Amino acid sequence: MRARDVRAIAFWLSSSLVLLVGVYLVSRSVIAAAALIAAYNAWLLTRPRMRRVFRRLRGETVDFSGYYLD
Repeated sequence: MRARDVRAIAFWLSSSLVLLVGVYLVSRSVIAAAALIAAYNAWLLTRPRMRRVFRRLRGETVDFSGYYLD
């Protein structure tokens, strides 16, 4: 696994945790915090960079021929 992949996954997990705790502390609502973290994760995990990271984790080859078509 590349160091960039480790940093990308660490960023995803840490930013999700910070957002979850922050929203819960501000709103005191578990439902609002869960909804916002789900939307954030859906947005972040569909970015081309994170899609490539998870493809590499699954062992798939990364083909850059359609790089700009994502």
